[in-house]
Amino acid sequence: MIRKWIQIAGGSIGASLVLSMIFANQLGLDKDPAWGGKRYILFIIGLLIFAVSFFYRENNFIGHVFHTPAGWTHLSVAALSGMVILGYIWYISAGLWTSWPNETSYYDLLATAFSQGQLAVDIQPHPALLTMENVYEPSNREGIPVLWDASLYKGKYYLYWGPAPALFLAIFKLFSQEPIGDKVITFVYVTGAFIFSVLLILELWKKYFVETPLWALLSAIAFAGLANPILYILLEARIYEAAIIAAQFFLLGGMYWMFTAFSHSSKLRLALAGIFLALAVGSRTTLTFSVAFLALMVLVWAVKAQKARAVSLVAAFSAPLVLGAISYAVYNYARFDSFTEFGLHYQLTSYNLYELLGETFSPAYIPPNLYKTLFNPLETRDVFPYIIPNRWAGPDWLAGEYPKFYLLLAEAITGIFAASPFMIFAFLAGLNKDKTFRWILLSLTGAAFFVFLMLQFFFFTTMRYLLDLVPTLSLLAVIGFWQGLAQLKAHPAARRMYSTFAIALLIYSIAIGLILPISGHLESYRVFNPALLEQITWRVNALMK
Repeated sequence: MIRKWIQIAGGSIGASLVLSMIFANQLGLDKDPAWGGKRYILFIIGLLIFAVSFFYRENNFIGHVFHTPAGWTHLSVAALSGMVILGYIWYISAGLWTSWPNETSYYDLLATAFSQGQLAVDIQPHPALLTMENVYEPSNREGIPVLWDASLYKGKYYLYWGPAPALFLAIFKLFSQEPIGDKVITFVYVTGAFIFSVLLILELWKKYFVETPLWALLSAIAFAGLANPILYILLEARIYEAAIIAAQFFLLGGMYWMFTAFSHSSKLRLALAGIFLALAVGSRTTLTFSVAFLALMVLVWAVKAQKARAVSLVAAFSAPLVLGAISYAVYNYARFDSFTEFGLHYQLTSYNLYELLGETFSPAYIPPNLYKTLFNPLETRDVFPYIIPNRWAGPDWLAGEYPKFYLLLAEAITGIFAASPFMIFAFLAGLNKDKTFRWILLSLTGAAFFVFLMLQFFFFTTMRYLLDLVPTLSLLAVIGFWQGLAQLKAHPAARRMYSTFAIALLIYSIAIGLILPISGHLESYRVFNPALLEQITWRVNALMK
C-alpha cells in the first residue's frame, strides 16, 4: 500500500513539474517565452519521474533497477554520468545552456567538401597569395586575409587536421546543409569519450575489482569525467580541441572493444577495436605510435593466449588498421602529391613551417616540456579569480636558451600533478597480478607512454595537449586507487587512512577541474555571459572573506 502511494505521489510530482514547465509563462514562473536550459532540464526530470512512477512494477525492468544491488549501481552510475554531461553543457555554453558561442567551423567546411566529392575546402584563396613568391613566410602575408592554419597548395586550401570526424559529419551533411560549429563537434566527442571511459571503468570493476565499494566506483567516474583539462577545453572548443577529443573518443572506444576481447575473444570485437583505432589515427596522427603499440599487444596476446585462432583474430583486428593507413596515405597523395605529407609544410600560420618544420620536434625541448606537462603550478592572486593557469613557473635553469625555436611562453598550462594529484595512484596500477588484467594494464601503460613521449618532443605545449594523455592516465589512476583498496582489505585502519587521503586528492582534483575553465577564460565570460561572471565573482569573494 505504501509503495502504491509513493507511485501516486511520484506520478503527481512528475506531472506537475511537466505541466509547470509547459505553462511556465502563463503561471508567471518564466517571463521569457523561449525555453531556456533550466526549463528543459526540469521538464525532462519531471517526465522521467512521471514515467518511472507510471510504468513501475516490482517484476519489470524498472522494478529490478530499484530492487537489486546491480540495479542501484547502474542507476547511480547513470545519474552521475548524466550530471557530468549536464556539466559539459553548462561549461561549453558559458552558462547560457541553449546558446553556444562558436569560434571555428573548420570540420563543417571539410565535411561539406567531402559531401561534394572534393578534398579542398570551398574557400578561394586571396589572389595575392597565389602570385606571392614565398607565401609561407608570415611577414609576406601581412594585411592579406587567409584561412588561418589551413594548408595552401597549388592554389587550394586543405586542412591538415585528421579527416575522420569530417567523414561522419559529411554523412549528416547529405541530409542537412545547416552549418555545424566545431564546438558542437567537440561536445559530441567529449560526451562520447566520457561514455567509453564509464564503460571501461564498469568493465574493469565487474571483472577485476567487484569488491570495490560503490563510492569508489562513483568517485572513479567523476574523476574520469571532470579531470583537468576536460572542462577547460570546452569553452574555446575550436578545431584544435575537436580533433584531439575526437581522437580520444576513438582511442577509448578501440581500447574498450580490445579489452573486452581479451576476456571474451571475438573477431567482431577485435574488428571494432581495429576500426576505432584506425579512426583515432585518422583524427590525430600523433596517436600513431600508441596505436602501433596496442596493435603489437593484440598480436602478442593472440599468439600467446589464443594460438589456435591467432591468425583469424589478428586478421580481424589488423584489416581495418591496414585499410585506414592505406586510405590516409592515398588521401595525402591526392592533396599534396606525397603519401606522407599531411599538410604541415604548407600551413599558413605564425611560422614558416615550409622551411622550419624539421625544427618542430627536438629532444632539446624535453626538459621544459616535461616540467610543464607534469608540474607547472597554478598562479595565485589576491583578487578574483585567485588562481589561474600559468604559462611558465619553472626554475630559471630550465628556461634557458634552446637551439631551436622553442616557445617557452606559448600558452598557459597546468601540470598534471599540479591540477590532478589523484593521478599519483597510477603508480599503484601494476600491483594486480591477474594474467588477463596484465594485458590490459600493459596496453594502457604503453598507449599513455607513447603519446606522453610525443608531447615532450614538440616545440611547445599547452593545456589542450594534455587531453591526449589524461583520459588514458585517468584509467590507470583509477586502477591504482582500487588496487590500493584491495591490498589494504585486511588492514581496516590503514584502509580508512588511505581512503581519506584518496578522497582529499579527488576533491582537490575535481575542484581544480571545475575552477580552471572559468579562471582561465575570464575574457570569454565577460563577452558571452557577464551577468554570470559577476555573480560568480561576488559569491567567491564573499566565500574568501
